[in-house]
Amino acid sequence: MNSTKYNYIDKFHEGFARIELKGKWNYIDGQGKLLSDQWFDYCTEFYEWFGTVGLNNKWNFIDKRGNILSSQWFDDCYNFNEGFARVILNHKWNSIDKQGNIISEQWFDSCSDFYEGFARVELNGKWNSIDKQGNIISDKWFDECGHFTEGFIRVKLNGRWNFIDEQGNIISDQWFDCCISFSKGFSRVILNHKWNFIDHHGYLLSDQWFEWCGDLHEGFARVKLNGKWNFIDCHGYILSDVWSDWCGDFNNGTATVAINDTYKAINTKGEILDETN
Repeated sequence: MNSTKYNYIDKFHEGFARIELKGKWNYIDGQGKLLSDQWFDYCTEFYEWFGTVGLNNKWNFIDKRGNILSSQWFDDCYNFNEGFARVILNHKWNSIDKQGNIISEQWFDSCSDFYEGFARVELNGKWNSIDKQGNIISDKWFDECGHFTEGFIRVKLNGRWNFIDEQGNIISDQWFDCCISFSKGFSRVILNHKWNFIDHHGYLLSDQWFEWCGDLHEGFARVKLNGKWNFIDCHGYILSDVWSDWCGDFNNGTATVAINDTYKAINTKGEILDETN
């Protein structure tokens, strides 16, 4: 391959390298063959079989056979992710699939990439999510919403937070001051400056609310109450009868606890072991 004929050759990515000659861009394969007869004002690396190409201030997608994806050229477009790419036309956003179909009849003020099969969309200052068929999942629009994690998405309405599932159902009757995305089956929630956990059904893990609680590690989470520390398990049981001055997360079956300025180890049965260094 004669690289001296081009002004610039990029590194190969997904089998093709971007090239530039006299201000125009194209791609070459590993044998140096041009991908397209058309030269573009700019082009990007391939992701999920497609690159983006710019021509006359409009954007489209090109596949690894040199085919332009859509008859419609857009004001901007982004890389494919989970089989879909975001596009902008006349200041509105949508997503396009790998057959060139726009997935929603509704164009939005903003939209995100897909994560776990769903994308966030904004319209008139409110937020919702759409699935890969372009269906809006909730009849209610929210002040904020996050990405799906473990099949649930955080939503904010009138200053309070909750979760909706993939069918758009609110999972808890209680709305919270804050909630954190699900991890290992539980979300940490805050209400009136106190912390707890909820599960995927929206049930509180404990009748007790804490000053703080951490993520689960090896089936236990740290909790703080009245300035003292302990652990709670996935069933809502407090691990130890002894509340410590501080504790660390479990690692390989034990955790470090501080009691009266002495560091000890505790196991998953709640037994205090030898002193640690």
